[in-house]
Amino acid sequence: FTNKAAGEMRERVAGLVGGEAAKEITISTFHAFCLHMLRRQITHLGYRSNFTIASESDSRTLIRRVTEELGVQNESFDTGTFQAAISLAKNTGETPETVKGPSRTANDEKYRQYITEVYTRYESALRAANSLDFDDLLSLTLRLWRDHPKVLGEARRQFKYVMVDEYQDTNAIQYELLRMLVGEHGNLFVVGDDDQAIYGWRGADVRNILGFERDFPNATVITMDQNYRSTSTILDAANHVIKNNASRRDKKLWSDLGTGRPIDRFIVSDEDAEAKEALTWLQYIRTRTKAAWSDFAVLYRSNLQSRVFEVVFRQGGVPYTVFGGQDFFERAEVKDIISYLKVIANPRDEAAFLRVVNVPRRGVGDTTLHQAHDICRTEGKTLGMALAAMIERGMVAPKIESGMRLFLNVVQRYRQRFRERDGDLSTIVRGLVADIDYLGELQRTSRTAEQYESRAQCVETVCQAIQRYEEDAQYPTLAGFLDASHLNGDASFGSRDENRDTVSLMTIHSAKGLEFPFVFIVGLEDGNLPHERAMLEGSLDEERRLFYVALTRGRKHVTLFEALSRVRHGREKMCKTSRFLEEIPEALLVKQIRATREMVGEKVAPPEPKPKKKPKPRGPKKGI
Repeated sequence: FTNKAAGEMRERVAGLVGGEAAKEITISTFHAFCLHMLRRQITHLGYRSNFTIASESDSRTLIRRVTEELGVQNESFDTGTFQAAISLAKNTGETPETVKGPSRTANDEKYRQYITEVYTRYESALRAANSLDFDDLLSLTLRLWRDHPKVLGEARRQFKYVMVDEYQDTNAIQYELLRMLVGEHGNLFVVGDDDQAIYGWRGADVRNILGFERDFPNATVITMDQNYRSTSTILDAANHVIKNNASRRDKKLWSDLGTGRPIDRFIVSDEDAEAKEALTWLQYIRTRTKAAWSDFAVLYRSNLQSRVFEVVFRQGGVPYTVFGGQDFFERAEVKDIISYLKVIANPRDEAAFLRVVNVPRRGVGDTTLHQAHDICRTEGKTLGMALAAMIERGMVAPKIESGMRLFLNVVQRYRQRFRERDGDLSTIVRGLVADIDYLGELQRTSRTAEQYESRAQCVETVCQAIQRYEEDAQYPTLAGFLDASHLNGDASFGSRDENRDTVSLMTIHSAKGLEFPFVFIVGLEDGNLPHERAMLEGSLDEERRLFYVALTRGRKHVTLFEALSRVRHGREKMCKTSRFLEEIPEALLVKQIRATREMVGEKVAPPEPKPKKKPKPRGPKKGI
């Protein structure tokens, strides 16, 4: 599912069969596999082979332009809503003609009204830019195989044995790709756990694994129910929770690692108390066990929940790392440099062009760009060609013309340098950064010296990433680097040092596949976990699987936190205990009550208490 996981599997396979033999085996994610296929064969679909991959922000830019061009008066649209609906449609095989659009709230009616038009125009804009978004990598490969049997035949002859890990996370398109690839020989081996299917919101379909024997009647099923990670107490709790899901394969995990300590359950007054209690408890466990900071993870349902833990941990001197926060790619400086490289690699990449045509500032404003768009539409030119035509026709003022010439010359010059390999890739990129005086622009626009240093470091990180790519790749190219950076995400830039001794703060989704000796699961209230949207829709199975995944991240011990009140949508609201907590037998739990519902005023205001000494937090009688 991730390039990191594919890399780890590659290392393990090399250990089993030897390095040379391992090189003959294709080990990759679905997206990387499909990208490799399209690089060689996409011309069959009428695309150029030098297509670029649109990032999430590139897609948002295109969708924003599309919605603005709709010209709907007195109506504003959230670009992200359209983006999520189109992504889900592509992953479930829906076309602009069949897409239904979002349906979670009454407000979604306006999106359903325009989704077909927006989807159609967005696809047209991508095609004009010779770009594919991430979801296109799968859907266009499927189209390629359906429309061109010879290409499919070549793939079938090459890949006679196919294994898929994390099969429960496959979506409709991936399922069809597999069916087509193994259609003749049927040599398919899949590994997965339907109880860990937590990606339905982005198109994954748990029915793929639940219906495997129906789709492949000759299949042999091997149930692996021994767990080598967690204590039997943790597994008993997880088993009691997940058995409440109706649509699942019947199995019961067991472990010979011993019983371990019961699960601790803290009941606190609000989110601030939750973070403070987690801090105290974490420090207590460390004192008793001599555990490292990196042995701890705090898991939550939503990224928004991390803020209060960051504040409290910072105050308490606890080193931490937040995973799933701002993507390195989303930093403005990184987007600027990557966009320059994308324009150089693909002249038709409109989103990238529009981002950097005025970076640093060159006086190329909206009016000029609207005129350029008109020329693109009427004459079929790229934006670069349109600007050149405007200069030739004397359509712009001298000052603006000067800026346009500078930009077009720089792009042309570096396109030639990359084509002729005039130096190492990283040397060429550093030259580009210097030629456009990008660091000077950062200095002019940074509010403090510290901010400038941070932004400049991001630029240097991109240059170092290109250098690392060049050292590792057999045939390094600019297009190859852009492909690798989009597929690998933050990992390409080494922005996370996994060897640092810090507490991990992350969503449960981000924790999938990881394990920690001590896990804190916070926010266990109805409306949070399970999420209020799932409660409204009556779709609790996936939320229960999410809690199951969270529980089974723990190796030695799990602590659960429930707040009696929490700020939601700007207002403090009383909370109800998560229904999933009630599914864990009391015998497996130790309650650590720090607040009662009467204390936080759920029914009546409590009587004025007599002054008392503040009790010290009590640890358990037995060692953790």
